[in-house]
Amino acid sequence: ARALYIGILENSREGISDQVLNAMATHAALGPEEAHTYLPLVATFSSGLAGGIAAVAAQCLVVPMDVISQRQMTMEPAAYARDGSAASIARSIVRREGTAGLFRGFGLSIFSSMPTGTVWWAVYSGCQTRMNPFSRIRSELGEIEGNFAYLARKGVVQLAAGISAAGVATTLTQPLDTTKTRLQLQIEGSLQEQQHNSNSKPTTYASVARELKMKSGYAGFFKGTGARIVHMGLWGTILSSAYEVLRHASRKDGG
Repeated sequence: ARALYIGILENSREGISDQVLNAMATHAALGPEEAHTYLPLVATFSSGLAGGIAAVAAQCLVVPMDVISQRQMTMEPAAYARDGSAASIARSIVRREGTAGLFRGFGLSIFSSMPTGTVWWAVYSGCQTRMNPFSRIRSELGEIEGNFAYLARKGVVQLAAGISAAGVATTLTQPLDTTKTRLQLQIEGSLQEQQHNSNSKPTTYASVARELKMKSGYAGFFKGTGARIVHMGLWGTILSSAYEVLRHASRKDGG
């Protein structure tokens, strides 16, 4: 799923960026120097859109795996020993619920992952592009690619971009994540209540949001923001650093 995520992100980001730059050159008649001034905006837009597309694509693999693993975790020991393999559970789900059963909760996952991926990569790429002049090789300072000064400057840019992306993405999407988490916790109890009371109303995003607003106010939507910023900052920075290193190592110079 992560390989699919990165593969789609990289290819779609480059494709979207090229299309936007070509459109700017064709319809706005911008020269290379004029188009260069819009690079931060283009990078932000193309990376954000690519991040959203990649998040949706990755969930197509993640959700079925989560459904199967959750079934495994809730099985009794005897049943797990007999029919606890992933293949057996997948066949059982398809037989009873159809292929759609493997994607139960897909909407919930997209509800949070797509906005987060879009905002994170948009802010990350925008910050990186803005700070690129700081990380470029400066011959007047005697810096060459690969030495300590060069790597230190690249590291500062990487860290700043990752932390900025984590802060913005978490703050903007925390209400969605909080609502999604509370909805997941209430779904099981709601389903059981509906089985005993046909007049009970189903739990929805709107009902959970109204209940949270009534009990905790707007502050309730931002519970756990600090912890999520730390988690996303660490995970996102490590992921993006590994991504940039591998991207640089696998680069082929034209010749």
